[in-house]
Amino acid sequence: KRLRAINMSKLLVIDDEEGIRRMLTFSLSSDGYEVLTAPGGEEGIELFKAESPPIVLTDIKMPGPDGIEVLKRIKDLDPDAEVIMITGHGDMDLAIEALKLDASDFLNKPIKDEALSVALKRAEQRIAIKEKLKSYTDDLENMVQIATEEVKRRSEFQNKLITTSNDAIIATDEKGTVVIYNRGAENIFGYARSEIIRKVTIEYLYPQELVSQFAAGLAKGVQVELSEWQEVSIGAKNGEAVPTRFSGSILFAESEVVGSVGFFQDLREIKRLQEDLITSE
Repeated sequence: KRLRAINMSKLLVIDDEEGIRRMLTFSLSSDGYEVLTAPGGEEGIELFKAESPPIVLTDIKMPGPDGIEVLKRIKDLDPDAEVIMITGHGDMDLAIEALKLDASDFLNKPIKDEALSVALKRAEQRIAIKEKLKSYTDDLENMVQIATEEVKRRSEFQNKLITTSNDAIIATDEKGTVVIYNRGAENIFGYARSEIIRKVTIEYLYPQELVSQFAAGLAKGVQVELSEWQEVSIGAKNGEAVPTRFSGSILFAESEVVGSVGFFQDLREIKRLQEDLITSE
């Protein structure tokens, strides 16, 4: 039964018997393979380093480095290389050891075309599977990278929205400790971020009526009615009572409280304009 090489492939044959090298070279070359040969383990390893053939056929018992040593060294150089072991009568234990070291197959002497065809087909299938797996892994890594960049882009966009907002945005963890405190909050409350972030709870900033509502939501894990805008007076650092419009929410993740967020709109300018209008009228 003649061999069929689907694509032009490079093979390395390592065997100390010239007759086997010549037979394999003739048989494999006629089926479209580019055949490299070496009479011993050291020569075969050097040829493998120079040519990087994807498939190697090596005799198990040879002078110098034997087939097991050749297999180990080739796998160290290229774990994806497929190595087919050529065994003689009584070498079954060595063949089993070779399979444990990730040899793709073994052939008994005298080598038959049919057995060689099956072994090469298996080796080529293993190479194809590895290439598909590598391609899939590369695609998956690219998808993860794209997704990571998208998440990063959205995160940066959201951070810019928070940091540049004129409204005060204050977020806490599940214990009420402030973890987000933007520039708008600095303008309304008068405290710098360095004074607030992870150093105080909302009890330090919010008026008492808001503190009690947030505390109930954080402690009991229930959604409290904070989403409707309401006017509240904020006690700023300089002692000023700052009129604001407030809305907030308890934050959940899979039914568990993870924190809270509050939004404050500065009403000082609006109140001033209203007073000017009244005075004018």
